[in-house]
Amino acid sequence: MESARRLTSRRRPSSLGATLWGAAAYSGRPPGWLVAEGVVVGAAGCATVAAPGVAGTLLGSDVLRSGDVGIMVALGLVVFLLLLRAGRALVGPIAVLGACWAVSAPKAATEVLLVWGGEIGSAVVTSVAAGEGRAAERHYCSVRHPDGTPVPGRIWRGCNATTAPGDRIGLVYDPQGRVPPRGLVASGHDRGLLAESLGTGLALATLSTVAVVRSYHMDPSG
Repeated sequence: MESARRLTSRRRPSSLGATLWGAAAYSGRPPGWLVAEGVVVGAAGCATVAAPGVAGTLLGSDVLRSGDVGIMVALGLVVFLLLLRAGRALVGPIAVLGACWAVSAPKAATEVLLVWGGEIGSAVVTSVAAGEGRAAERHYCSVRHPDGTPVPGRIWRGCNATTAPGDRIGLVYDPQGRVPPRGLVASGHDRGLLAESLGTGLALATLSTVAVVRSYHMDPSG
């Protein structure tokens, strides 16, 4: 692919539009090899940004699960696209999506573990506290297992203003203990977070593909 880039003219229009959106210029559709290269970069970039967080979730590493390493990988993707002279108006949103995907990928991995590998049980509420700030509309329950073992952290799904100590709420947990348990909503599993996270990853891969395809100027006369 790179040899094809070298053999074909790389002359680009020195215009504001080319700087912002890329120097793409084709006679008809972009060539198939360029689209394929864009897809590879987009898919590989998306997977690489998510990899540290997903690995941290599976291995129980808080450092990897925090998303900080994934954000650094996302910055590497941005630098790579800048070296390809991708449009600045595309690289900016890619940087934002990359950071969001790095943080949300571990959450998506957690949801996958709980939705497809988790076990459902119940827990006894020991105390209820109202949220603060942006989470003021939420309520947080401290719970314990029926045998009296405390559940680490606080649960907000399934916990509301009418919940009182002694009540039971549904709980889903990973039998291997890789991720913290969480409460169940009335409809069962809450897959909204998973869909939102995967949507961010798909947007990152798609926009990266477009940035690569539009970064290349093919001289129609060549």
